[in-house]
Amino acid sequence: MENRIDTVIVDDDNPSIRLLADRLKAYPDVRVVATAGNGEEGWNTVLRYKPDLLFLDVELSDTSGLEFLSSLDRHIDWDMKVVFYTSYEKYLLPALRLQAFDYLLKPVSDSELSLIMDRYYLLRDESRRMVVPPSIPSPSPMQSILITTITNDKLIVRAENIGFFKYDSERKLWKVILNNLQHFILKHQTTADTILNYAPEFIQIHKSYIININYLYMISENSCTLLPPFNKVSELRVSKVYKKKLLDRFYDL
Repeated sequence: MENRIDTVIVDDDNPSIRLLADRLKAYPDVRVVATAGNGEEGWNTVLRYKPDLLFLDVELSDTSGLEFLSSLDRHIDWDMKVVFYTSYEKYLLPALRLQAFDYLLKPVSDSELSLIMDRYYLLRDESRRMVVPPSIPSPSPMQSILITTITNDKLIVRAENIGFFKYDSERKLWKVILNNLQHFILKHQTTADTILNYAPEFIQIHKSYIININYLYMISENSCTLLPPFNKVSELRVSKVYKKKLLDRFYDL
């Protein structure tokens, strides 16, 4: 299969391997070609199968995933994306600094995995970077805004390239999702008010979600649907507190 995504999982916890492999069955073109239970086995497995996608546990029995990737990096002569996954948030910054493709917390969340896979598909297929089909009007141009990430990186992003913001209540952090489905975790001091002040097109629909009103396509009971590429995002709930204001803004478009 031309578009098959060969995937390797390196983790010393068999139940976690089985759970992740089961979640990946939702993606027909993903094939888990091999798994490994420690760093030494993982090293040989990765070099043998040369996977497109590697899910790497941070804490292995004989090494750390961070050390594993650092030592393996110079031997990788093909395009492989690495997703660190672990139960511990403390490894987030080191993983990002190693330029990991993404970071996934255990237990695996279907919605978080979906964001990672959607982002992978877009990066793999450059032709899919056409975000809004010609039949759908593009959002009106907006100003650029400065965003600071959790690693203190400064990003200048056009507001029209932002689909929505999501609050992670466990980490107590906001995340921004762009229209190429990249997502960045924002600095700790970022609040909902901070985000709403970025641009007038951002409107809060739930304590955990702020959307770009220009991408809003439909409001149905307690959820909303956005225009592509966010049309498959099904988690955007609308709470009663924000629904009236959302409807008023929507009807004014």
